[in-house]
This record gives sequence, structure tokens and C-alpha cells, in this order.
Amino acid sequence: MAYQNARNQAVSSADFAKLAHGILQQRFVRACVYEVPFAYVVAVVANLNLRRGVFSLAYALVSPRTLAYTIFAYIAGIACLAIHAHTFHVTRAAHTSHFPRLQRLLRRPQATVTVVTTYVVLSWLMLMVHVRMFGGARAWLYPEGAYGPPQLNPAWLASWLFATCVGVAYGVTLVTDERLQLAFPMLEQSRIHALKDRLPMSFSRAFGFATSVLCKFWLAYFVVGWGVYRSVCGVLARIFSTSAYNVASPLFSASMLAFWLHTFVLVVLTWEFAHQLFEIIVTEPTRINELSVDRNLCLLSGLRHTESPLIQHLAFQELYRVAAFSMEQRVEILTDIDRTSGTMWTQISAECIAVISAATGQLKAQAPAEKPKPVAPIKKGEAVDVRAGGAPMADILQGRKPAVPAPPPAPAPVDLFGVEAQGLEKYVLTTLRDMLVRSPLGQRILRSHRAQSTSVFANFQQQVWAIRSLIRLVECSITEDKYGVVQTDIARVLETLFAYLIELERSAMQSDGSGAYNVQTANRQTIAMVQVVRNALYVFTTSFYEYLEALKLPPQQAKQLQAFANFSA
Repeated sequence: MAYQNARNQAVSSADFAKLAHGILQQRFVRACVYEVPFAYVVAVVANLNLRRGVFSLAYALVSPRTLAYTIFAYIAGIACLAIHAHTFHVTRAAHTSHFPRLQRLLRRPQATVTVVTTYVVLSWLMLMVHVRMFGGARAWLYPEGAYGPPQLNPAWLASWLFATCVGVAYGVTLVTDERLQLAFPMLEQSRIHALKDRLPMSFSRAFGFATSVLCKFWLAYFVVGWGVYRSVCGVLARIFSTSAYNVASPLFSASMLAFWLHTFVLVVLTWEFAHQLFEIIVTEPTRINELSVDRNLCLLSGLRHTESPLIQHLAFQELYRVAAFSMEQRVEILTDIDRTSGTMWTQISAECIAVISAATGQLKAQAPAEKPKPVAPIKKGEAVDVRAGGAPMADILQGRKPAVPAPPPAPAPVDLFGVEAQGLEKYVLTTLRDMLVRSPLGQRILRSHRAQSTSVFANFQQQVWAIRSLIRLVECSITEDKYGVVQTDIARVLETLFAYLIELERSAMQSDGSGAYNVQTANRQTIAMVQVVRNALYVFTTSFYEYLEALKLPPQQAKQLQAFANFSA
């Protein structure tokens, strides 16, 4: 309804970014509103007592403790939404080794510290809420009869240490697993359906994460916990007097372990709900171009916007929606020829081709140097041009000095971590590399393709949208292109796609010099992109099957396209 009202009152601005900023601000407000029912659900689950049956559920729905817990869970959810809005990104670095995981932590140190600190504080907040509402270990223990100085409760100290570990682990996981990167949906679906698919995964992930951290914390605290406790007590003894009687370890208390698990499953569940809610609402397909009078120019400005990757991704997402599902706007794009800078099809296709060509160029730059071809053996009786020192024998006999061949250029040092590593990140990673180079195992690791950082698929989703939008517009031009503006560019589109496909296939099956083929770092995404390009070419072949001879393509493209026409590619 809001989009329909805005379309009825279309604005004259054709600035996609300006309109997108207003839409994104409205979406963040909606996310804050939608967080209320999620916080309430977590509060009801927290106050549910299954031993009392259905009456416990009825009481949990309306109890004052549920209302209080909802307020604190909502505060935690809003904080998660704010930190996601401040630190999210839409591009990624495709690699699977442990060095890139460390690189992600160091790439933006301030953002990493902010994320980890925020989740540690939220973990402490929710621990205090649970202790006040459901009971927990008190901070101080007193000797029998309440005589003598108090002693720090080891269960209290362990609880706060565990809360700190949960916050640190969750924040680090968000950064290293690139969960702060937005995952855009391929198809437009309602928020209810998107949440329906993600809610079970959120419950499973919350329970699995809390259980995993609890097991690791139990083992670590079993080894060093007593030393940590004695050290803290020693520091406190310098401030005020404490007693030193023995108490039981919290690690062997079933009630304490159950309290920790119950508390932090709900805490992580609150964070997961906020994470899923933010991603669903922000990546929801937009109709921003419909808010402008000049829809085509507005969409083109979004495709050309480079200041914000999110806005550019939203523009390509909208282009794919228009190309795939909106016949009215497709016809409007293909028939918009009264532009001083060229037809609208030419300008939009140029932006899509630029995205594909940039990825092709990066793959070519990462290709290994070609090995010198072996010299064929000289057959008996074959004429041979005799040379001495690289010069013909005639030059030697006439006294001319042979030309000294220039030495080959020294190979450039290999940067394992990419040009994006700077500052502290560059220093730490380079130091680790230098340490590993001195060991045989390190040299083997650094020579492998898995230790190299590939950034070709940093905008993987954007490339998919560009390829599919481009080929869909070409496919529909058979019946919707009234002026034939697409036909003159078909050869250029095919040339771009074939060039990218060749580099992708070479990258997917790259020899390591030993005769065997190894899997590259981004092999999974490489194969996925190969399928995207092949599907696009098959779509073109099946759509233009009856007109392939009339296209008059260059011989190389015609030969490549023939394999798709024979379904043998």
C-alpha cells in the first residue's frame, strides 16, 4: 500500500540513492517494531515451567515477570539491530583457510572490537536479568554461623566468565563466518514466509552454539579455573580481607550447568532473532524506481552508484526483478531510445557487462604464468640454424658481437593476503607468513592455492543478477524489442559471457604443476558461477535457436555457441 501511494504521488527525483536512503531508514524502524513480538516470545519461553502443565503457559503469557523480561530482551534486540546496521557489508572475500579467518578479524579492527564488546555487554546484561528473576549464584559466601570474612563464590565468578566467553565467541563468529554479510534472496517472498523458514534454524543454532561454548568452557575451566579463582581472590585480598575455606566447584553442579545452558540458549536466541530480522528486512526486494517519474533513469543511477555497495546491490536486485517478472517495465526499457547518452538498453547492458568484465579481468590476472613449451628433438638430416651464444654463426665469423639477451624481470613478491590488507592487519599477517616460510610445513602451506585470497567473487550475487538480467532482456527482445536495439549488441553480450566462462573453467581446473588437479580456494563458488553462465547461454540458445544462422556471429562465437546448440557444452 505504501509503495502504491508513493507511486501515485511519484517524485521528480531520479536519484536512486536518495530514494533508497529513505526506504532503508523506514525499514530499520520496521525492524525495531517487529523486534517486540520476538522479545515477547523469548520472554514466554524463559518463564515457561513445563512441570506445571498448560497452566504454566497461561501464566507465562501474562505474568509481570514476562513483561519485565520482554523489556530487557527488547533492549538486547535493539542493540543487535543497531550493531548490524553499523557493521554490515554486502561483499565478501572467498576463501576457506585459517589465514583469511584471521584476516577478517583484522581487516576492520574497530568494527571487530565494537561487535565483540557489544555482545559481551549484552551477555552480562541478560545474565543479571536471569539471576534476578530465576535465581543464581550469589557473589559472596560466608562461613558457617556467618562469622568471619566473606569469600568470593566460585560459581558466581564462573558464571560471569562464561557470559564473557559467550559474548566473545558469538561476536568473533559473526565476523569470521561473515554473518554480517547480507544474504540477498533470489526470489521475492513475504516476510512471513522468510521468517517461517529461518525460525527453526534460529532455535537449532542457538542451542547448538550455547552447548558448544559450554562444553569448551567446561574443559578450559576444569584445567585453569582453580588458578584463575585463586588469582582473583589474591587480588581481592589486597583490598579487603577474605576467608579461604574450601567450596565445591561449580563445574560439578548439575543445577549450575542447567542454569547456564537455559540462560544462554535464550540469550543467543534473542541475538539470532535480531540477526535474521535485520537481514530479511534490509535485503527485501525494493521497488524504488517506481517512486520516480523517470523509472528507467532512476534505475540506471542506482546501477552506476558506487559510493554504497548496498544501494548498488539493491539496484541490480531490482533490475533482475524487472527483467524477470515485469513485462511492462521491460518493454519500457527496450523502447526507451530518446536519450542523448544512448538508448536505455545500451546504458543498462553496459553496466551489466562492466560487472562481468571486471570479474573476467581479475581471473585473468590470477592465472599462473604459462610454462615454456618443450623444444622438439632435432630429426636426422633436418636443416638447423646453427647459433653460438644465441647469435647466428655468420655474425660470429664477421666479428659482430652477439646481442646479449636482457635478463628476465624478477618476479614480483607474492602478496598472500591481497591489496585490501593494510595497517595492523598487514603487519600481523606478514609476520605470520615470514615465520611460516622458515619451516617446511609452512612453505608447503604457503605454496598451496588454499592460502591465497581470491576476491573475484566478492560481489558474487551482483554478478549473478547482472548475467541473468542481461540474458533475460536479450531473450525477451524477440517479441518486445520494437526498434531492434538489442540485436546489434548480441555479439558483444555473447563475447563477454564466453570470455568469462573460459576463465571460470580454467580457474576451476587449474594444474598445480605435478600433473594432478587441485581444488582452488573458491572452487565451490567457481563451479556455481560456471553453472550460472552456462544456464544463461543455454537460455539464449533455446530462445534464438531458429535465428542462430541469421545472427551472423563471428566465427569463434559461432563455434562456441554450436556446442550449446548441440547440448554438448
